[in-house]
Amino acid sequence: MCSVMSDHPLTLAVKIAPEVELLEAASRAGLQAVELFLSCGMLEDRRGIVKRCRSYPFRYAIHSPNDGYEPMNLAEIVDALNPEVIVFHNVYWEDEWDEIFRIFSEMKKRVCIENIFSDNEPLKFMRRYGCGKCADIEHLQLQCAGLYEEALRLAVRDAIHIHLTGYFFGSDRWHSHIHHSPEHNRRILDAIMETGYSGLVVSEARAALQTHDEFCRLRYFFTEWQKIHRDAR
Repeated sequence: MCSVMSDHPLTLAVKIAPEVELLEAASRAGLQAVELFLSCGMLEDRRGIVKRCRSYPFRYAIHSPNDGYEPMNLAEIVDALNPEVIVFHNVYWEDEWDEIFRIFSEMKKRVCIENIFSDNEPLKFMRRYGCGKCADIEHLQLQCAGLYEEALRLAVRDAIHIHLTGYFFGSDRWHSHIHHSPEHNRRILDAIMETGYSGLVVSEARAALQTHDEFCRLRYFFTEWQKIHRDAR
């Protein structure tokens, strides 16, 4: 198993549901960080989620549910797991956003808004609430109809969290792991490093690719990229 560079500014994570099989697969693959994908239905089992996740020494991020509005239930999990960041999509009314930011500001938790349709989408929240941005590189490539490194650097420059997949424009690799497009993503990871970003880079793959074997391949690819990048410095 490849050793992880704990002093590297980028930390690899995977986005998974808080299920034992997935948490165990990520742990056995040697991953250090996880972004928990949640739904409102999952929040009904808050104690179970916390119990399961506390069994693993991951660095956590949390992706808020997109299918409803349950900020207090979400806050219970956030308080228990102390995630590094909470990711939201722009799916709420203004009064709901006011309550969301009040709750998590009082908890001193970092909130970020993910770009879905446009890289400008998080900006109004950043201005009004002082939150961060989750730079989703797959969505950025769909917006730009390709990869433009200048736009990529601008998108990542003020990000506090990053989602990355194996997708490149025109491909069929939507929501595949980073290692499914190795040359493309070495270029992207190099560009991310050039911005000075430090934090989690989340490989966001569909459920069929959330397996121990895929996680091992992902970790190997990322660790090898880290070695190459270190040796080039």
